[in-house]
Amino acid sequence: MSIASGDAALKLLVAFIPGARDGLSVDAVADKLSRLDLDGQRAEGANSVAQLLAAKYDGALAGASDADRAEVSQWMTMSARHGPSERQVFAHTINGHLAQRTFLVGDRLTLADIVTFGNIHAYMDSLTSQKRFALCHFSRWFDLVQHSLSAATLAKAGLGLVGIDLSAPAAPKAKAEGAPKEKSGGEQSQGKNGDKKEDKKDDKKKAKQQPAPKAEFKIVPSMIDLRVGRIVEVDKHPDADALYVEKIDAGEAEPRTVVSGLVRFIPIEQMQNRDVVLVCNLKPAKMRGVTSYAMVLCATSPDGATVEFVEPPKGSKPGDRVCFEGFENDEPEEQLKPKLKIFETIQPGLFTNDAREAGWYDAEKSFHKLLVGGQVCTTSTVAKGSLK
Repeated sequence: MSIASGDAALKLLVAFIPGARDGLSVDAVADKLSRLDLDGQRAEGANSVAQLLAAKYDGALAGASDADRAEVSQWMTMSARHGPSERQVFAHTINGHLAQRTFLVGDRLTLADIVTFGNIHAYMDSLTSQKRFALCHFSRWFDLVQHSLSAATLAKAGLGLVGIDLSAPAAPKAKAEGAPKEKSGGEQSQGKNGDKKEDKKDDKKKAKQQPAPKAEFKIVPSMIDLRVGRIVEVDKHPDADALYVEKIDAGEAEPRTVVSGLVRFIPIEQMQNRDVVLVCNLKPAKMRGVTSYAMVLCATSPDGATVEFVEPPKGSKPGDRVCFEGFENDEPEEQLKPKLKIFETIQPGLFTNDAREAGWYDAEKSFHKLLVGGQVCTTSTVAKGSLK
C-alpha cells in the first residue's frame, strides 16, 4: 500500500483500523495518488482505497445500507474536493447537517467521519475560539471524532488533539469610566407635540440600517440544464494526451465544442455517434487552449477503474430535456453562477443505483431518477457509481 504524503485522512484510517495497521506494509510516496493492492483487488485514490480497506477489515465503516454507503461516499468526495479556500463553506455545510445528528451518516462512526475529519483537521486547528463557538455543531462533532480515534491514532497520522472549548465567548467589556453618558428620557428635547426628537432620529436611523429580509435560496437539481446530446465528431486534444475534443449536437443551430478527460477510459471509436447527457449551463471553461461549452455526464465505478457515459433511453433526440424525477416542471438556470456552487452542491448526491439507473439522492436519501420523457437514463455496467 502506498499513501500520498499529504493524505492525512488515509493515514488516519490505516492507523485506526487494527487489521490494516497490523497486516499491511505501508509506503509513503511523494505523488498525489494513494494506491492499494489487496487480495487481487487494486484501488487508486484515497476514497477508493478507504472503501477497499473497509470492505476487508471493517464493513460497518462503509455504512449500514446502500443509501448510507452512497452518503458516506458523498461526504468523502466533498471533503476531498474542497480545497483550503473552500473549507469555510464546507464547515458551514457540516454544521447545518449536524444540527440534529451525532455523526455524518447513521448513528455510528463511519468512513465519512474519519476521512472528513482528516481532511478538515488543519482548518479546525486554525480557527479562533469565537469561530468554533459559531460553528458549534461542527466543533462538537470534531471533538467527538478526535476522542473516538484516540491521541495515539492521531499521532500516527501526524495529527494532534485540537483543544475545543464551546463555552460562550466573553461578553463585551463595559464602557470605561468617564465615557459620556446617554441622556435620560427627561433630558431629551421635546417636539411641538411632546415627541422626543432623539427617539424619532434613532427610529429613522434603525429603519435605514435594517436590510430587507432576503428570500431563502434553496439549491435543487432542476437548476442544472441537462439535455440529450449526440457526439458527431471527436478528436484527440492537440495539446493534451488525456483529453478528447468533441462536437456535440444538442438540438441547437450549431454543435457545441466539449472537452472531456476520457482518453484513458473510452476508446475513440466508441465515442463516435454516441448519445450522451450534457450539462449545458456551466460557465464555459478553457482547457489547454480549447474552450469547452458543456460537460458530458459520466458514471465512475466505486473502485475508480471504470468510467462510462450516462446513456439516454432509446429513442431520445438531441436537445431533449433531461430532468430528475419529482422536478419535471422546474426550469433550469440560464447559466450556473460559479460563486453559488450549485453543481458542486448537487453533484455529491449523483449516483447510479443497483439497477444501473442514474439519479440523485436527496437529504432524506430518496432517489430521484434521471429521466427523458419519463424513461430512465442508465449506464452499461456501472452500479453504485458516482456521476460527474
